[in-house]
Amino acid sequence: MFELLEKGVGASALTRPQNIEYHRVFETAKETGATHFLHGVAVTQHQGRLGVCFAFNDSLENSITEQLLMRWSEDQGRSWSKVEPIAHPRNYANSHSVFLNHGEELWCFGPRFLGLGEGIVTKKGHRSLHFRNLQMEAWRYADGEWRAMGIVAEDFWPLGMPTRMDDGNWIIAGCDHAWLGALAISHGEDFLHWDVVKPDTDGEVLTEAGAWVIGNRVLAVMRNETILTEGRYHAVVALSEDYGRSFGPCKVSNLPMATTKPFCGVLDDGRPYLVFNESVAGAPRDRGRLLLGVGKKGGFSLCKLYIVDEGSLLESQNRRLALSYPYARQIGEKLYLGYSYESQPGNGGNNNDAMLAVVTAREL
Repeated sequence: MFELLEKGVGASALTRPQNIEYHRVFETAKETGATHFLHGVAVTQHQGRLGVCFAFNDSLENSITEQLLMRWSEDQGRSWSKVEPIAHPRNYANSHSVFLNHGEELWCFGPRFLGLGEGIVTKKGHRSLHFRNLQMEAWRYADGEWRAMGIVAEDFWPLGMPTRMDDGNWIIAGCDHAWLGALAISHGEDFLHWDVVKPDTDGEVLTEAGAWVIGNRVLAVMRNETILTEGRYHAVVALSEDYGRSFGPCKVSNLPMATTKPFCGVLDDGRPYLVFNESVAGAPRDRGRLLLGVGKKGGFSLCKLYIVDEGSLLESQNRRLALSYPYARQIGEKLYLGYSYESQPGNGGNNNDAMLAVVTAREL
């Protein structure tokens, strides 16, 4: 196993970071009168304001009525502006996306697709999703509004933090139309053209990648849908040593991680972090506990774990409300963690509220 967790680090007897704060960005039932699909809360800062975006759909998840919405906060998340669209409704879906701050510019990159097609079967017989006509679309924020910049990559859904590499290119981790792990690489500072690279998943469903970058080395950390190890799922990794242009074989790690998106980032002091759901024996897909792992500068492993949040206990269902699809970014002294929080028990379909946790980075 690839050692994502340092020896002796486990998920028992964990605590929350000191002075952690919680803010509900969008309470779906209160805002709309009912619960609806909401997913993938991303976080940024621009011109002194905190911003979040998320996917919203008043119909089914991954259908063409899916929208990409945005909210701003002037007080670090305590209150929020009216919801506004980043992408206006058209005859295709736009869903949860990622932000890129570049100097004074703010960009957003997200998926455009025509809903779900017939499921794909891998060479090992595993079933996977099929996002029809998947493309990556870009928007740039200017003069108080989002401007569509067009299609910038084929067959890519961005999910991870856009990261500038030492070769001058940027890299974003995510997945492709077949719901398999993929990464997009920019043409330097040209954000209108990206190349897509796909690790060989060898017939397994390994998807929704995040990535850490150290020099020429890129470690993709992927959601593992199909390889069960001693009753739990574990994160799978693939390593590149040429700035993400090619990847070695996928390897199961020693990090128990439920079947949902991980998020990789780096604190301002150089320490890597990973936000993920713990996989537990007996309920390996459960999303009831969201964890934050922090490592040492210059490494690809975690030496500390913290609880970010736990869903409310549903004794009648013997589970907690689901928390998932994290995104985290340090802004000043604070690490802002956005995530989906199941609105009510029994809804299914990723009917969530948008949540934000705030942590002081130096206390980690």
